[in-house]
Amino acid sequence: MSANLRAVPVSRPRAVLYLRQSTARDESISLELQEIAGRDHCARSGYDVVRVEVDEGISGRTWAKRPAVQRVMDMIEARDADVIVLWKWSRLSRSRKDWAVAADRVDVAGGRIESATEPIDTATASGRFARGVMTEYAAFQSEQIGEQWGEAHDRRFKMGLPPKGPLPWGWETHGDHISITDENAAIIREMYQLYFEGRGMTYIATWMINQGLPAKRGGIWRAQSVISCLESPIHVGRVTFRGETRDGAHDGIISDAEWERFLMLRKDRSQARPPRVTNHLLSTLVRCHCGLKSSGSKVSSRWAGGRKVYYSYKCSSPAPHPRKSLTTWKVDNAVVTWMKARALETDPDASAIPGADIEKLARDILAVDRRLDSLTEHLVSGIVPRDSYVRTRDSLVAERERLRAALDDAEQSTRLTPAHFVDGVREAVERWDSLQLEHKQGLLRSLIREVMVLEDGRLAIQPHWRRGDPDIVEAAETAVS
Repeated sequence: MSANLRAVPVSRPRAVLYLRQSTARDESISLELQEIAGRDHCARSGYDVVRVEVDEGISGRTWAKRPAVQRVMDMIEARDADVIVLWKWSRLSRSRKDWAVAADRVDVAGGRIESATEPIDTATASGRFARGVMTEYAAFQSEQIGEQWGEAHDRRFKMGLPPKGPLPWGWETHGDHISITDENAAIIREMYQLYFEGRGMTYIATWMINQGLPAKRGGIWRAQSVISCLESPIHVGRVTFRGETRDGAHDGIISDAEWERFLMLRKDRSQARPPRVTNHLLSTLVRCHCGLKSSGSKVSSRWAGGRKVYYSYKCSSPAPHPRKSLTTWKVDNAVVTWMKARALETDPDASAIPGADIEKLARDILAVDRRLDSLTEHLVSGIVPRDSYVRTRDSLVAERERLRAALDDAEQSTRLTPAHFVDGVREAVERWDSLQLEHKQGLLRSLIREVMVLEDGRLAIQPHWRRGDPDIVEAAETAVS
């Protein structure tokens, strides 16, 4: 007898029923049927049912994401139950690894697992072998189901249809095609427009609620539900599957340029920024020529006639250097003047100005790849020790990722012109004086990546639609009320 097995208790063994309703339609046995079978088994075996745990509508291929099965395992290990009763062996898991780990945990705790409809005496070697066959068959079925679904998803994807998962808000599926009403399409386009104007996801969610429009499945709009909606390539007429994107069989409701612009702004805004705790217009956008961020600064000065307050953008570096700060109104007025000229000009630039040499970046990436290949050959030949190889490899991989990100940005810049950015915000710019500060800040961030204060006091304004080659402007000389 195993040393881990518990002594036969005086009281009746305590059983916990574990029920799981599968996501697969052909094996979605009702929870009621599973519970009845489990209770009948316990009655025949002389067990007292102390709890019933249920994971409803969850795949047997998952384990950590099933809260009920975790509670069942905890009960056995805490000695709050002696037996786990299943409807079938496959209810516990369809994963070979998870089944082996679960069986070992239960054995170590001195408990046991039983099936109400597949009676096997796991106390014997032949019984444990039979259980192994049953769990292996369950894993085989799981893999077979996965292959069948994979083939179905792949076929839909090749037809230009969304392969799986729910559609974004506003869209409906009709089996062999998807569609959206003109009214819902107009609402989604307005959501993108609000984002282009600098509005945040929470603002857009509130706007949708105020329109009286429920989210998916009748829920309440939140920032995350807006993100899930706007990040779907279905709106631009594309579908994705396993990291691959292709044109869909449906027509998009936004243009390619609008989609590229959204992705660029989304990437930029997803970067961590310090919270805007001041009323400075260009908070988070101003950078010193030394490379560090400049933050809003407030200095009070007393003199015979009273007290005066000076506001400026000041470099965060403790080291002294030329042009460490610049008066806020000089920077703000110059940038707003530049923005209005860009947004309200009658003939925006017809083409984008590439901010980086795409061909050079591509060649640099190839050069790094060649160095990685050579480094690996030197490791195999024993020329380079393992520690040196790892350090150099990690450095080259990081450099390759940086170059690839720069290449992506450069290629994206060539597809977007200034007109793609300013056309959608002209109306907001015309109402500039009536906008609230938060909206003004968001509008500027939708057009500008950063504003650098140069040593000579001029400003280098870097727009979103290109990398490098910023617009150089003079700081304002006259305050504007």
